[in-house]
Amino acid sequence: MKNKLTIPFYSLLLSLCITLISSGKLCAQENGIYEIENNNSLSKETAKKSKGNNREDFYNLAYKLHPTSYAENKSIKKVNNSAKVSKLTFNDSNSFNVINQTNSNFNDVELITIKLNSVADLNNKLDLTDANGFNNLKYVYIKCSFKCTETQIKQFINSDSNVRVFYKIEIPS
Repeated sequence: MKNKLTIPFYSLLLSLCITLISSGKLCAQENGIYEIENNNSLSKETAKKSKGNNREDFYNLAYKLHPTSYAENKSIKKVNNSAKVSKLTFNDSNSFNVINQTNSNFNDVELITIKLNSVADLNNKLDLTDANGFNNLKYVYIKCSFKCTETQIKQFINSDSNVRVFYKIEIPS
C-alpha cells in the first residue's frame, strides 16, 4: 500500500513544480523594465513587423560596455575620444540642451539613458523628434529614482515611432 501512493505523489509534485515554474515566466516582466507603446496605430504595425518583442540588442547596449558619453551640468564628458560613441547618458535632466547642439559625435548613438532623480525632473520635457545628428538612435532608457507611471513617461518624452522607449523604477535604499 505504501508503494502504490509514492508514484502518484511524486507525479503530482513534479507536475505542480512544472506548473509553478512555467506560469511565473509567463507573468513576469523582464528585469522590471517596461516598454512604452506608441499611440499611433500605424507605428504599432510597423514596430511589430520590424522589431517584434526582441530585446537582445537593447540589453546588450544597456548592460554591456560600449563607448559612452555622459551629459551632466549642461556639458558633455566623453570617456574615450578615439571610439565612436554608441551610448549617451544623461545624469541630470538639466543637460538636455546638448542634444540641440550641432555635434557629429551623436551620429553613432544607439541608446540614450536618462536618470531622473525626482518628480520635478519630469518637468524638463525631452523632444527627440527634431534632434539633429541622432541618425542611428534605436532606444531610450529612462531610470526613475522614484515611483513613476507610464503616463508620466509618455508626457515626459516625445520621440519618433522607430525609437523604442523603456523605463525602470530604481528606488535607492
